[in-house]
Amino acid sequence: SEMSARDVADMAVAELVDEFRLLADELGTPWDSRRPERFERTPERAARIARMNALTPEMRRRAPAATISALMLDPDVDVRMWAAMRFGEFDRELSNAAFAGAREKVSPREALALIEHARTPPPVLPTLAQMSDDDLVARFSDACLREFWTRHCGGGRIPLDIELRNTIDDEVDEIVAEFRRRGTCDRLLPLLDSPNITTRAEAARATVRIAPERAAKALEAVSKSGDSWELGRAGQSLRSYEEEGVIPPRTPSQS
Repeated sequence: SEMSARDVADMAVAELVDEFRLLADELGTPWDSRRPERFERTPERAARIARMNALTPEMRRRAPAATISALMLDPDVDVRMWAAMRFGEFDRELSNAAFAGAREKVSPREALALIEHARTPPPVLPTLAQMSDDDLVARFSDACLREFWTRHCGGGRIPLDIELRNTIDDEVDEIVAEFRRRGTCDRLLPLLDSPNITTRAEAARATVRIAPERAAKALEAVSKSGDSWELGRAGQSLRSYEEEGVIPPRTPSQS
């Protein structure tokens, strides 16, 4: 280890970066499940981790911040994630976006843009009452997407920005109230099949009174999805709709 510590000190920054990328690829991360043999606990893997542990403090000392940020934007997910794990303090926003992007299967740049979009309130005009049904559907979808991304907007230990989520949740409620006022909630039925889980859940809550079976089925799926930010609330919604008699009880009632 004396030897490897001395030899990283003799390397140019560009050489440190090249070896970092090579090691990240050889070590892999849970975000890339290909080549699972990389994760076997072999002496070679232990040696690579020791080498990574020698490289990273040296890079912290000498690599310019822009070089580190470029690694967090690397096209290779393993390189991005090792950089985000090891150098988060260089650029918290970008390392957070790398983790969010890996989780949601978008690039860190897309994740940054979606996080920023979640934090940006919608335009004040036109008012909801002035919008066409089509525009109102688009506004609903957009609010749901922003609500979804609040799970990556928190700072520190909790990734979810609860305050922002509650704000957007109120926006969704106002949009749904406008659909109800018009009697056009059926316009939201196609969104029960949205690829986005928050959109499906919110569309189900918005349409449960006009399509109780379909909406309950969508909420049931969300409640069993394993999505930690949505499942509890979906279960809660189902229980309250049962109590109100909006949907039939899911368990056979004791006669």
